[in-house]
Amino acid sequence: MAQVQRDHLIVTTPMSPLLPNYLRTLRMQWRLTQPELAALLGVTESALSKVETQARAPTKNLLLGVEVIFGQSAHETFPALYAQTERNIMRRAAAFSKRLELENDDSTNTKRLLLSEMIERSEVDNKHL
Repeated sequence: MAQVQRDHLIVTTPMSPLLPNYLRTLRMQWRLTQPELAALLGVTESALSKVETQARAPTKNLLLGVEVIFGQSAHETFPALYAQTERNIMRRAAAFSKRLELENDDSTNTKRLLLSEMIERSEVDNKHL
């Protein structure tokens, strides 16, 4: 959710998971220009514009910078990128889980616990795991 302070009131705007990213929305809600946000993030205006229009993926520094500035996680600000990353990791986790099937020691059990917790947190369809 984005929060905008207006006349000492904070207005919370729910963010729909349908948009690929909310960077432009957040920037505009806080009435920041592209040059202003770019300067805060330490990137060029052109780079920021490309991230806002999805012509370029955000760098890890931009992802963290957006979280610092707006107080929203990458998951909330870039839901499509987060979902794509989650799908890729879950696919690799399924392969890793398969490799662990034949082992049964403490180390393997700890790894299985991590994979189980990942699956619980995931928003991806995990029936294959």
